[in-house]
Amino acid sequence: MRENEMGWVVVLAMLAGAGFAGAEPLRVVAIGDSLTEEYRFEVPFSAPDARPREELLGIEANVRNWVEILEERRPGDVDFGDYERTVLSYQDFRNGGYERNFGVPGFTTSGWVEVIESTILDAFGGVEEAFRWRTRLALIDELYDADVAVIFLGGNDLKSDYNGIFHDVVEPAVLGEMLENLEEIHDFIRSREPGLPIVIATVPDIAATPEIANNDNYEDPVGRVRARGRVADLNAAIRAMAAAKGAAVARVDLLTNEILDAQPFHLNGTVMFYQPDPYNPPDRLFCKDGFHPSTVAQAQIANRVLVGIGEATGRVMDLLEGREVLTEVLGLNADQPYLDWVGGVGGAGGMLENPDGDGFPNLVEYALGGDAGAGDSLLGWEAGGILVFSPEEEALRFLDLRVMESTELVGWVEVPEERIEVSGGGEWRVMPGGEGKGFYRLEATAKP
Repeated sequence: MRENEMGWVVVLAMLAGAGFAGAEPLRVVAIGDSLTEEYRFEVPFSAPDARPREELLGIEANVRNWVEILEERRPGDVDFGDYERTVLSYQDFRNGGYERNFGVPGFTTSGWVEVIESTILDAFGGVEEAFRWRTRLALIDELYDADVAVIFLGGNDLKSDYNGIFHDVVEPAVLGEMLENLEEIHDFIRSREPGLPIVIATVPDIAATPEIANNDNYEDPVGRVRARGRVADLNAAIRAMAAAKGAAVARVDLLTNEILDAQPFHLNGTVMFYQPDPYNPPDRLFCKDGFHPSTVAQAQIANRVLVGIGEATGRVMDLLEGREVLTEVLGLNADQPYLDWVGGVGGAGGMLENPDGDGFPNLVEYALGGDAGAGDSLLGWEAGGILVFSPEEEALRFLDLRVMESTELVGWVEVPEERIEVSGGGEWRVMPGGEGKGFYRLEATAKP
């Protein structure tokens, strides 16, 4: 469902944005918290624990967030402005980073409302008041030249009263306040730049984080259902508010739902481990603090933001495919699931090779749970010419499997979905297409 929904939004964006070929990257203003601020400035959780001195490691961030990933991998699509490496160079609440990125660690929606409601009098107050005013002025200045604004907040709000969200019979006020605050932030942007496209991110459900999931105070199953339902209701209200105001939505909540429901969480068959690690290795879903999403999860956030930007602007957005994230962003081998399998069954050779001569290329053998080193029969037949086989669930995470058919072994076409039944146990039954002789073949390709 998630992939279909994302794909549908992208198709609409492609139709609407056909005239944008070769256009300049979109100038994006981001308003957020520590999930949006560049991880380079958040080394308490984004850098690995200190290693032996001779390795000279332990002080630089080794995970990246969605802004950093998009700047690196999609510079032709989005642009967050010039980069400032010096901390406090902006003389407002930002630590540094891209000039159009207003990710402020620790900020809630209420904190951002205080910024946009600040006045010139704050400039003559204390340091915090002055920073609030300066941040407001800087934001207004960047909105003037922006092509789209992204509002990505809410995790800190949930954390501020998660105990009440989880335990209280009466719904805590913080949830209603979040919706009102997000609406006020949206309206502020619209008041400054009436025609500027706006994307509002749904709120990530922090129940998906190890910090919450591993907390003994949140073990009660009734409380878990209650808390998750309240966050889901909030996100439904955010989507409705955005739709009423003509804003697009980035469905970040779909990612946290997937983390809560998927066992295990994987990317193209490569398992991403849930529990954090002190050294922030690339195969972890969360940073070492157990709260902030790591690079692989931030890459999924990046895609959801891109979908929202595409919907808001009518621009074609080039999403990050799984293979690109695994190889180019995480530095892993995207083919590792296949390599583990082929080595485990004593086979050898590439995905399209057939070393045992049984007619099934290695990748099809992988899909059907065969043995690449020994010929075997992997298909069955039922009365009436029904083809039956049972692909391996783990293999289907790595590859796409198609059933092709032909009447003369020359021209092959894919069997329509309506003629393929998939049982709850994963068995595929392919119904014949009509009278006369027919032939089938299976095609397997590694996911992009």
